[in-house]
Amino acid sequence: MPGSEVGGFTPPPDRGDPLDVPAMLGSVAWTVTADAEEFWRATEPYLRAHRVASTVVLSIVDTLRTRGSGVYGGPAELAWWDDGAGPSALVVRTPPYRPVVSAMPPEAAAAWAAGRPRPERLLGPADAVDHLARAWDATPEVVVAERLHRLERLRPPPDPTPTRPAGDADRELLWSWLRAFHHEATPDDPPPPRSAFDAAIDQGRTVVAAPDGEPVAYAVVSPTTLGTARIGPVYTRPDKRGRGHGAAVTAAAVRLAGARGADEVLLFTDLANPTSNALYERSGFVGVTDLVDAALVPPARKNV
Repeated sequence: MPGSEVGGFTPPPDRGDPLDVPAMLGSVAWTVTADAEEFWRATEPYLRAHRVASTVVLSIVDTLRTRGSGVYGGPAELAWWDDGAGPSALVVRTPPYRPVVSAMPPEAAAAWAAGRPRPERLLGPADAVDHLARAWDATPEVVVAERLHRLERLRPPPDPTPTRPAGDADRELLWSWLRAFHHEATPDDPPPPRSAFDAAIDQGRTVVAAPDGEPVAYAVVSPTTLGTARIGPVYTRPDKRGRGHGAAVTAAAVRLAGARGADEVLLFTDLANPTSNALYERSGFVGVTDLVDAALVPPARKNV
């Protein structure tokens, strides 16, 4: 998924109204907290049962638990919907970033939206985004449609480009590539934080393809959480594309994720990019579920 990590993950930006201090909502089925440990204790069974589909939420919560509540710049709002049988839907927001939502029924969406300010954008399954948009009397307009993939069986390219861990000597070059990736893939988002980029190199989670010693492509592996890890971004220098470097660095990232304890390796693709979708299919990834990054258009703007 386009974006970068802060010791784990940075959610997409939210340009909506700020939310208030976490509290109980109108429906007692929604519980809200700013405490990542409390959220983890309450939702761990749900997250374990849905660890693949919950990859974004897992990354955010892991970052909050390991880096502290201020890592995203403001108090978190972490919520779960209890239908009487335990948590069955989640909303995670770390201002100033937009909310990330799980699948949820219409009644949960209506209860969440009641009395809550409408964010400008949401990230989540299309049905959940639609339920929430209706509850806010808004229309969802898809900005980016993404597909979450999981590795079924690695199929590395024949005669792959040599790869190696990224080191200090690569740091500034790869940082310039990450900024180029940001301008290419997510130009409307805030620039990626340097601290997250540096942490990935320092923790050995960045690999490069280097056919002649000099990098031509790179990939980052997320921290492993509940046995899952996600690859991204994957970037190939524009003048070196179409030569298998992306496939080689992806295969290296898969092996790195496995060595770091992941038994599920995931990645996101933009459904509007057939090249990357075909690359990951050839590499052994299969689609699991789709998410949408959608703007919520209020009634006043629908007829403009």
